[in-house]
Amino acid sequence: MRRNQFIAFALAAITLALYWPVRGFDLVYWDDPQVLTDCPEVAAGLTWASFKWAWTGVVIANWHPVTNLSFLIVSQFFGTTPGAHHLVNAFIHAANAALLFWLLVQLTGATGRSALVAAIFAWHPLRVESVAWIIERKDVLCAFFFFLALLAWAKRVMSDKLPVTRGRKFSSLVTHHSSLLFFALALLSKPMAVTLPFVLLLLDVWPLGRVASGKLKLTNFGKPPAQPATFNLQLITEKWPFFALMLLFCGATYFIQHNYAAMTPWEKLGLAPRVQNSIAGYVAYLGQLFWPVNLAAIYPYPKSFDPAQTAMKAALLLAISALVILQLKRRPHLAVGWCWYLGTALPVIGLVQVGEQSMADRYTYLPLIGPVIALVWTAAEFLKSTRRWKIISAAPIIFILSALIILSARQLQCWRNTVELFSHNVAVTPANSSAHFTLGLGYEHAGDTNRALICYRVAKKIQPLDFQIRRNLASLLGKAGHLAAAETEYRSLVADEPTHFQNHLGLAGLLGAQGRVDESMVELNETLRLNPDATDALNNLAWALATDPRPEIRDGARAVSLAQRACELTHFSKTMFIGTLAAALAEAGRFEAAVAAAQTACDLAAKNGDKDLLLRNRELLERYRAHQTARE
Repeated sequence: MRRNQFIAFALAAITLALYWPVRGFDLVYWDDPQVLTDCPEVAAGLTWASFKWAWTGVVIANWHPVTNLSFLIVSQFFGTTPGAHHLVNAFIHAANAALLFWLLVQLTGATGRSALVAAIFAWHPLRVESVAWIIERKDVLCAFFFFLALLAWAKRVMSDKLPVTRGRKFSSLVTHHSSLLFFALALLSKPMAVTLPFVLLLLDVWPLGRVASGKLKLTNFGKPPAQPATFNLQLITEKWPFFALMLLFCGATYFIQHNYAAMTPWEKLGLAPRVQNSIAGYVAYLGQLFWPVNLAAIYPYPKSFDPAQTAMKAALLLAISALVILQLKRRPHLAVGWCWYLGTALPVIGLVQVGEQSMADRYTYLPLIGPVIALVWTAAEFLKSTRRWKIISAAPIIFILSALIILSARQLQCWRNTVELFSHNVAVTPANSSAHFTLGLGYEHAGDTNRALICYRVAKKIQPLDFQIRRNLASLLGKAGHLAAAETEYRSLVADEPTHFQNHLGLAGLLGAQGRVDESMVELNETLRLNPDATDALNNLAWALATDPRPEIRDGARAVSLAQRACELTHFSKTMFIGTLAAALAEAGRFEAAVAAAQTACDLAAKNGDKDLLLRNRELLERYRAHQTARE
């Protein structure tokens, strides 16, 4: 027992040491800001409003309340500092390494093999994305509860072979309920855990050995079965709460992602490309397990698939499946490991296409555990027949684990910031518009405008119909002072996509910056017609209506209504919006309320360390105290 505890601790400690550099990593401007710096609920920490948001909010077309709560808790103590959030991911991943080892030891009693599987799992370069990308907290958190659910279930099943007593019956009931609770928490962290009931059935086959008949006796490797029984409906019906929970979350996830337009429509991507991509993905992930090089954050979806290559890959998958079935009686761990892989990867393999990527490293976090178990147990079986097998196997094991650590440390450095990550991504996938676009975002946030413009233009050339690329290009052209080019780009966007409010909002901002206020207000009104809750449009139009020097343009009452709405939608967290509300109240003649709002804006600017906004709002505050309005 003490030896196992020491191994679990060592696995966690080495894993944490490997990922310790993430404490100095920055945000990645690829979804990270949406759960940290751009999310007022997370920035506020643990409040009643943020707690309610955690359970009801949908983040990037995903509902994962437990993951949201984890962001709130970390933010409560450390704010939105990227380093702290990175380290939390690393700690959870380190705990997962120990949990996987402990789970396999409890199931099989094989300490060495369990440690090797956990080490390969924790130190493989494919894990880097799930740990080093803050928003993928959902991956490591889901696996944490997934392993706990399996552990609780294994404890319950193993206790069933002992004599029945009142205390043991109560213990079995508690572990059954705790495994269901952990399953629910895994689903609330990331819906990918829906395959857990099928994993429980696989464990019934091996290593729990709950399946037995006259011809087939599947038992643990050198250990008697936990509870031999003919495979029948009992093994399925006892798991009905898990299947019920699985179906509930499958329905909820489909509804949310469909409602938020995250799923690629069937008319856009038919069945044949989905099947071809799924086959390619299954083979590619296996290849990356053995040769983890040229890993990328975004793998572009292929424009076409070679039928011959697809047929060869399908034949390979069928051949492996046939082989493990033929070996089922002698080596059940092969079939269990292979089915673990095929089954747990099914929700993300691409049959239901969500997002633009053809595959993703993070999708292998749980699925590739199966093949690793199969390979390690099979290798141990063959080596055991050799004298001095422990000495013979030591050298290759040390080499493999050392290579994985080196490759992971190298891959980890790519995630230091957006520029480094997507410079690498562009290098390994050159014709990748999303990678060029996100690299442009990184350069833009780093203040390198020229390189950002080059990246946006390259991305636009690769994918000319991507409106988000064109919007970013137009916006940055305007900021860089290329006003004519920016206006041309915005006018083109409005012509090609007239119903998207951001096109009109961007054009309004560009026109307003040039002093073309009337044209800007036309576009702001059109923005609000298309999206009444566009906060920037609400704020900008309210400011114009409150501060325009022409009396015929000003409308204090409407300005107050618009500014109040903008502040409510942002939970009164934006200094500029509160300052606009103060100006609108002053224009409406409500100077006492204007003074109070301006003071709030000053306090918030001081708290955020924004000296320019603090100075500006102090000046306006004095005007309102003197019953004077603001004028642009």
